[in-house]
Amino acid sequence: MKTEDKNTVPKARIAVIGKSNVGKSALTVRYLTRRYIGEYRSNTDLLYRQTLTINNSPIEVEIVDVCSCDLEAFPEEAIYWADAAIVVYDITCRASFNQATEMLQKVLQLRSQLPTVLLGNKADLEHLRKVEETEGRTVGIKNNCSFHEVSVAENSQDIYKAFDAVLSECRQAPQKTRKFSVSKMLGTLIGNVNTKTPPETKQGGTVVVCHKSDLYKSRVLRRRQNFTATASL
Repeated sequence: MKTEDKNTVPKARIAVIGKSNVGKSALTVRYLTRRYIGEYRSNTDLLYRQTLTINNSPIEVEIVDVCSCDLEAFPEEAIYWADAAIVVYDITCRASFNQATEMLQKVLQLRSQLPTVLLGNKADLEHLRKVEETEGRTVGIKNNCSFHEVSVAENSQDIYKAFDAVLSECRQAPQKTRKFSVSKMLGTLIGNVNTKTPPETKQGGTVVVCHKSDLYKSRVLRRRQNFTATASL
């Protein structure tokens, strides 16, 4: 991965999208902290930021966990904002798979070259399976994107393979945001936080409550301007 300045850490942004309750937040937290938090809900998008080491090189990662993605309100801004996308469904919910398939197609209609992963979660619930692995793999092949089935609850290694693969493909320019302690925010989500002395995490990550107009606006405008300029050539 190249950088213009040896002292500059490359950056990458990932949008995690999918139907509600498929495990997007648990997936993101598992990847960044190696911890599993089973039951929590958020009524807003969350932006996680952390510096990781991929292929022996540091990279600053921002992951937006889109709280709810109805097809009628497809998160177009998040897709323009991102350098990669992970589309998640629940293997025990046929409706979530159908929605993920449509979302994947919308993502690639907007940005055909965007590194994208289709990910089926809750593989530990085999007895409740409604979507066969071959179905997910077929959709991935048809849309020219990678596919994984994982269990966030059981810490599937393919979680890390999926994220690491897309992060190896992308990098981005710096962006300033207001930060909060990731452990403090996670504590809030599960109802156990000490606001005076929040617990520390070894990962050193941060999380931001996303205000969409502020988060996406400048980057989306830049991307759209670039697309318009390219199309006019």
